[in-house]
Amino acid sequence: MKKGLILSLSFILLTMFVSCTGGKNVKDDSTSSSKKKNANRAQETGYATIFDNDIALARDRAIDDAKSKLVVKILGENISGSSLMENYELVSNIVEAKSYGLVKQVEIIKQKQEGNTYTVTIEGTVEASVVEDAVADALKRYGNPKFMVLVDENYEGKKNAPGMTVTELSIMEIMGNSGFDFVDAAMIQELMKKEKTRMQKAVNGTVSEDVQDLLLDDAGAEVIIYAKVTITDQTPAIRDISTKMKSKQANISLKAVDVYTGNIIATGSANAPAMHIDATTAAKNAIQACLGTTKFLGRNDDNGKFKPGTFMETIIKKFTQAANARPIRIVLAGLGSSELSKFKAEVSNRIRGVKTINETGKVGKAVILEVKFAGKTNEFEEELTAKASALGFEIDVKEKRPNKLVMTAKKISN
Repeated sequence: MKKGLILSLSFILLTMFVSCTGGKNVKDDSTSSSKKKNANRAQETGYATIFDNDIALARDRAIDDAKSKLVVKILGENISGSSLMENYELVSNIVEAKSYGLVKQVEIIKQKQEGNTYTVTIEGTVEASVVEDAVADALKRYGNPKFMVLVDENYEGKKNAPGMTVTELSIMEIMGNSGFDFVDAAMIQELMKKEKTRMQKAVNGTVSEDVQDLLLDDAGAEVIIYAKVTITDQTPAIRDISTKMKSKQANISLKAVDVYTGNIIATGSANAPAMHIDATTAAKNAIQACLGTTKFLGRNDDNGKFKPGTFMETIIKKFTQAANARPIRIVLAGLGSSELSKFKAEVSNRIRGVKTINETGKVGKAVILEVKFAGKTNEFEEELTAKASALGFEIDVKEKRPNKLVMTAKKISN
């Protein structure tokens, strides 16, 4: 199942890169003999600031910087200024965040320390074909998103509740065949009974903090797919063809929401007809036909290979992109203003994978920070606590959630 998802995502990203690298040749670099032999091999130099004499971290950051530049140099020249640049940035973001493997056969040409700056020049090869490996590595590390499907379905004159809809089961079947995981229907039904208030918020599209706690912690749902479904009867239009057949049309609108942020990551609408001697079966077939269109989830081609639809493809790209800058909410107590400034600077510069850290509010005496991090909350927490003393702080994590940490910190006296 996981392999199917990896292959689907790899297919999407490989398609981008095949398109991207099919244009003009990369300019030759006469200073690199290896570049003459291989247009996909070159040299680049990366730089990083040394903090608190942590040379090893600075060296790693300089290498990452050089790799990122190398990807842009070899592949980026062909797509700069084109509409494909946005898709290129999605893939390069994966590489930049954790040094994923678009750069192969890396050699350190030279490295040095000058003052508080560390410089590394590398030579490496960048091939479009290794994108599949990078994507597989990213999926293995982050995990594919787990979905919850909430459907407003009017089916043959009956309104079905979430957890009991034909559309929901059809979505699970189609996407499940590609390796996606779902909160099962029975659990959704149970949550609708036991957590009416919070689940009703979720059904209405409100992903507040209490809803995040419920869905992420209790259900493990990372993406919600909302569906609004209506079935119309078109049987009168085919009376001249057959009086026995029933014709139904499914009209479906879909929306996917990232539970971590509450952001909409994909939308779409489509319709499709189907006929059957039984009206209920005709309606069900119309729903499945609509979901299987190229606008929505996708379907198998003539060779039996699954090709994701636009809606599913967008979810894959957006969620993978978001996973490299996932917001983590930190409720932090115990630091004064100047100590807090130092804490933010240390975390920003010395915790690998941190994109940004910003103060967003207060709860009592505690400050609320939002950290954009390439990875999962537990990875951030593990590295933070391991490096705490080197950062100059004593840290005590009081509470852990998939997208939230509650902690206290104390400045270590010199």
